[in-house]
Amino acid sequence: MSGPKPKRVVLQGVPASPGFAIGPAYLLHPEDRIVKKRVIPPEKVEQEVARLKRALDKAHKEILGIKTRISGDVGEYEARIFDSHMMMLQDVEIVDAVIKDIHENLHNAEYAYSARINSLAERFENMSGGFLKDHMSDLRDVATRVIDILMLSENNLSYLDVPEPVIVMSRNLTPSVLSQFNRKNTLGLTTEVGGKTSHVSILARSLEIPAVSGISLSGLDIEPGQTVILDGTAGFIILNPSLRDIKEYEIKKAAFFAMERELSTLRDLEPVTTDGKYIELSANIELPIEVESVLQYGADSVGLYRSEFLFLTREDMPSEEEQYQAYKYIGERMSPRAVTIRTMDAGGDKLVPALKMAGELNPYMGWRSIRVCLDNRDIFKTQLRAVMRATAYSNIRLMFPMISNLWEIRETKKILDEVRRELDRDGIAYNAQLEIGCMVEVPSAVVMADELAREVDFFSIGTNDLIQFTLAVDRANERIAELFEPNSPAVWRQIKSVIEVARRHGIQVCVCGEMAGDPFAAIVLIGMGIDELSMGPGVLLEMKKLIRSTSFEEARVCSEDVLKLTTADEIGSYLRDRYGAKLADLGIIKFPGKTPSHF
Repeated sequence: MSGPKPKRVVLQGVPASPGFAIGPAYLLHPEDRIVKKRVIPPEKVEQEVARLKRALDKAHKEILGIKTRISGDVGEYEARIFDSHMMMLQDVEIVDAVIKDIHENLHNAEYAYSARINSLAERFENMSGGFLKDHMSDLRDVATRVIDILMLSENNLSYLDVPEPVIVMSRNLTPSVLSQFNRKNTLGLTTEVGGKTSHVSILARSLEIPAVSGISLSGLDIEPGQTVILDGTAGFIILNPSLRDIKEYEIKKAAFFAMERELSTLRDLEPVTTDGKYIELSANIELPIEVESVLQYGADSVGLYRSEFLFLTREDMPSEEEQYQAYKYIGERMSPRAVTIRTMDAGGDKLVPALKMAGELNPYMGWRSIRVCLDNRDIFKTQLRAVMRATAYSNIRLMFPMISNLWEIRETKKILDEVRRELDRDGIAYNAQLEIGCMVEVPSAVVMADELAREVDFFSIGTNDLIQFTLAVDRANERIAELFEPNSPAVWRQIKSVIEVARRHGIQVCVCGEMAGDPFAAIVLIGMGIDELSMGPGVLLEMKKLIRSTSFEEARVCSEDVLKLTTADEIGSYLRDRYGAKLADLGIIKFPGKTPSHF
């Protein structure tokens, strides 16, 4: 007599790498390492320090070997992920703290190293910045390797050699572990730890492995081999799917691969509407290594490089030279395409450790962005010098975040002029014709847009903050998440107002928030006369297909209709009724009948 039929369970997570997979579950549970504390004799201290240094050196060689293999198998830019791992091994603050612990407390090297990593992990995981939590897994990956060497244990990775295609499910994965997977038999990945910007997610996208993060398996009775459907595009999995689920997702898989093949043919075509209107398509990036994805998807430029991610994973500030090398690398790889570098946008959910940023009651409206830079002028000037030096080699533009009044942009320009004079004095080359812009993401900037336009060469509308500030809705507050409404008439009217001001002053205007990558919103933005849309690299080709299938005149009429409506529900219904079927036919809406949550 057979037992009861397993219950169908749907688990929502975060889309980490697009695509679909159907297959048996493979539960990956690397053994937890128990690091025992030992007290060493004082006369053995230097010997213990030497043992630590040998382990660090061996770990460096192992990671370099992994990087070399990934470079040959996948590509040079994917292999750059491991550069940060090697940098972590050489982090002076970590190594010095471990050596100090060995000297002062007579702790064995593996315990001292493990204790230091755990201390960092606890501090980072208590911060609200998702980026720090994502990249803490990289540090743990490095630490595990070092501790394994110190404990004289070989990395037992035989559990990766699975004999059949599976969906790997784990609490956490690291780039070095993922790099050793049998790609042919890895249908998909789920993790509890990590997010879209984690190195594992980036590597999964490069390897074209569908992945979902944020999936907790605790409390679930999952058996090895149990059938799982993984949807990396929408970010969920189905345990014990029905036959109907399986049939539906077989169709989705086939359609996805066909769509990918079709989209790849658009890479070198221009984003021009059917009646000849050119819309610049740009990419938003956080890490220098992402520039390869930008090129792969045929972006016209980098519309937003979030430079603050250089500052988030370290205790000290990056030097001028370190920043310069990062900016120069992006600029040269993109050349002659433009790269817009946004100066450090610290604060909110991005806390920079070196600034000792304390929690605030309302961090998004507190000490952040340009306010932090103007209060730390030495740090700000260091970044501006690094950017200016990089402009000598490529088409770089400079953009300032969260400008809320005229004084801020004028004061910022004064500091930039000081940097120019210093570079002239030192005989350092830079682009004297550097274009500067400001983000319009605060309602006061919308009101003062006419005056701000006289100070800058371009505007970039940051819709994420503009929405939350306009509607007084903290986008990180789950209790009022449904009130974060991009389709609010107040939001659309402000965007239209900014575009009109830019037109009058003859400056370019871009949208770099999430609305830029939303197909419904993009149609309205195009109709309002936007010059540039900047979004995540993964949706660039879909957006190009949309633009090449839409006339500017049609979009203009649509935008005029939207501006006449008075509620978000009316706007959402109008766009869904008018364009839902078309977007589904184009394959841009992956699930006919389902549209983004705010429509």
